[in-house]
Amino acid sequence: MIFKIEDLRAGEFAARTPQSNPPFFAVLGKPIAHSLSPLMQNAALAEIAKSDAAYAGSKYFAFEVAPESLAGALAALREKNFLGINLTIPHKEVAVPLLDDIDPPAKLAGACNTLLKTSGGWKGYNTDGFGLEKAVEHSLGREIKGSDIVIIGAGGAARAAAFHALSRGCRSLIILNRGAERLGKLSSDIRGAGFECEAHLLGEKFACPPSPVIINATSVGLKEGDPPCADFSAFPPSAAFFDMPYAAGRETPSTLAARARGMRACGGLAMLAWQGAKSLSIWTAKPLMGELMLKTLNGAEKWQPSNK
Repeated sequence: MIFKIEDLRAGEFAARTPQSNPPFFAVLGKPIAHSLSPLMQNAALAEIAKSDAAYAGSKYFAFEVAPESLAGALAALREKNFLGINLTIPHKEVAVPLLDDIDPPAKLAGACNTLLKTSGGWKGYNTDGFGLEKAVEHSLGREIKGSDIVIIGAGGAARAAAFHALSRGCRSLIILNRGAERLGKLSSDIRGAGFECEAHLLGEKFACPPSPVIINATSVGLKEGDPPCADFSAFPPSAAFFDMPYAAGRETPSTLAARARGMRACGGLAMLAWQGAKSLSIWTAKPLMGELMLKTLNGAEKWQPSNK
């Protein structure tokens, strides 16, 4: 079920105060109907509640929030004791100036996907890089460290992926984006932080490394009927492709195009599970529950690499 911030005045939210228990959690975005975060987070919260009564009845909700309404939404959620918030498109960068504290890696990336309620406001974190690295390792059999990385996109998710890859010691980084302004800003910020990268407009010819890890960090693929995120003939078949967008019950056009090119490829469910597990651990101080979240998402006991 998708909620609006106005819904906080009614139903199970109406009587809640800043001190209400149990704590609630939410994901904010627009669009948000595609989000599987409530499914996996509620499964994990139910498991936590078995051993910690403080979380008995805790729930995780999805709210559709426009960027211009984000500040008001965060204030309203604090008043109803939402302890933790996830942010998805288009809020990861918009939220940064609204926070009263920010974790250093998130500050470096200039984007947050996880907020923790504090005494004075919200503290921002970014768990996307952690989730990405786990997913690439387990679903594609590749490591970020020592690899040539190609990132498609220059928004909040791309920033997080870029700075995480650089901080983890990738061999090289190439960023591709449709728009020149965001591309220039991200590449400038990377160099300003003491790192190196190449930046090219999507579709321009460039010298692609022989066996890179390619990451689609755009929203292309969320909507049915979207085209592939790039022309995959520009990449070698020996590349590995990771598609951050995920679509319940179907392959994204980009993963299909990558496999048609001969690449190993997978979608974003594993990243979703592990970034979500890291978020929940930040909120609750409980151990990571990534395996449970992934099992909830795909019905499998173990990792299910979608790489063939």
